[in-house]
Order: sequence, then C-alpha cells, then structure tokens
Amino acid sequence: MLVLGIDIGGTTIKFGIVDPANGSIAAESSSVTPQSGSKAVAEEIARKVRELKSAYPEIDRIGVGVPGSMNVDRSIVRYPPNMIGWKEEPLQKYLSELLPEFKQIEVDNDANVAALAEVHHGAGRGLSHFLLITLGTGVGGAIFASEGNFSGVYRGASGGAGEFGHTSVDLNGVPCNCGSRGCIEAYLGVHYLSARTRKKLDDDKSIVSILRSEKNELAPKLIASAMNDGDAFAKSVFEEAGMLLGVALANAANLLDMHVFIIGGGVAEAGAVLFDAAAETLRSRVLANLRPVVEIRSAHFGNRAGMIGAAMLVD
Repeated sequence: MLVLGIDIGGTTIKFGIVDPANGSIAAESSSVTPQSGSKAVAEEIARKVRELKSAYPEIDRIGVGVPGSMNVDRSIVRYPPNMIGWKEEPLQKYLSELLPEFKQIEVDNDANVAALAEVHHGAGRGLSHFLLITLGTGVGGAIFASEGNFSGVYRGASGGAGEFGHTSVDLNGVPCNCGSRGCIEAYLGVHYLSARTRKKLDDDKSIVSILRSEKNELAPKLIASAMNDGDAFAKSVFEEAGMLLGVALANAANLLDMHVFIIGGGVAEAGAVLFDAAAETLRSRVLANLRPVVEIRSAHFGNRAGMIGAAMLVD
C-alpha cells in the first residue's frame, strides 16, 4: 500500500509517495510554504495532492508532519514559532474538508513522525530509547521510549513533549520566535544560523565571495560548501554550532537518562565537523556514568524522514 507522506516546513512543504512497510519513496515533490496562515498552507497542500493523485490514483491515505506541538488527539497544531500567523490551528479538519475523497488523513508533529521512520527502518532500529533531533528551519525533537507496556513517542501531559529546540543554552541569550531567549533553535535554526554567520562576516573572510556570487541568504549549505573547500571561518561556524548543540544534548541526557541521539535535517548535512564538536561537548558535560555510553547518530533518512514517518501515521 502506498501512502502520501507530507512534511510541512517553515519554508518548504515536501511530498512523498511512500511505502510504509519498508520506507521507500516511489516519487517526491515539493512546494513553497505559504506565509499567510494555516488555511493557505492547507489549500496549497490540497492543490499539490490533487496533482500527485492524478499520477497515483490509488492513493487514498495521507499522513502529515507539521512543526509545533500537538494536542493529545492530534487535532490541533499549537503555536508553531516558525509558521507565520499560526496560533491553535485545526489543520486535520481543514485538510479533511478540502480533500474529502481521502479515506484517512492523520497529522502529527514533524519530529515525532521522523522518529517513527527512524525506529522502524532507520538509525533507531533495535533501540529502546532515543531522542530524535531535527535541524531545519526550526529545531525539533521527539522522545522515543519502550519500557513496560509502553512503546512509542512520549507525548507528555498535554501532547507537546519533545520540544528540544526550545530548551535554553543561555539564560540571557538571543531572542527566539517562541518568546524566550537562548533557545537552541535561536542558534541552529536555518535562518538564525544564517543571520548569525552574516553578522560575523568581515570583508577579508573568503566566504564573503560565495555570498556575493550567490546573491542569496547565506544558507547553511553554502557555509558547508565553503567549509568543504577549506574555508576556516566556515568551519568555525559549524564548530560553534556543534558546541552549542552538545550543551543542549547534555542537558537532555542528564534529565532523561538518554544515551542515543539521532540527528537529521538540513543543517545536519554539515556532517562530521558539526557532529564531532557536539559529541565532544556532550561527553564533557554529562554525568560521569553517562560518558561511556552517550552516542550521536546521523539520521538514516536525513531530510526525507518527515515524509516517510508521516506516511506511517495511517492504518
């Protein structure tokens, strides 16, 4: 059975025709995320879904991952910081009204669905506990646990557990869209990281030539490209990002007795420099009994985990 898996991001919506049984993707597409509220996003999704259904008429189920915490029954998306104009939004209702021909439409937090992909078919296979981190427009998190009679994503008292991106690494740090300060998202989220890098630039830094030639936002993939070409300043950007990430991971490890951290998303594609700095900081800050066992893994599905996991929401 093929399912349409949709991953809503702050800048891009990704669509995948997915086989949930093995995590394979038969086809994928994307569109720009509307910046005028949840109804506009639902309408854009409906437009794209009809386009995809013309090529795959057998598709009759949809799973959707969306940034922001969900209520317990996953009917309401609540105050996603990077989605303009969103407050408490009944996204599943909007989509069901726009796409009544579909038998099932399920919605969940984007990091939660990425965790489903990784635990069943990816880097989380065989693990009883892990924390999944997504580094994209925002920084998401999902807590997977299997103990006693419970096995799945831990949702907390009101459905919103796992908001790793809004744990603070600096009491008086930079402002975050969520209203707090010093959140790890305010350092590692795509636009935050780009703005932070731009602010540090001097004319004698070689990465400036890349920025000027692209005439674009100084996106993490451009910084990574400069780093891979030997630019020392670009490398320092990801070393600092990794150090800050490691601080937040250490907080989570000490709080949750968590040993394995699976990290994916666009910023994670910076690779070893980011991961090595994070691992070094993580081990230096966790309790002594955790130092030998804490581990960072790269997400197996990378930036596609959201689409794949979303498809796994349906029956």
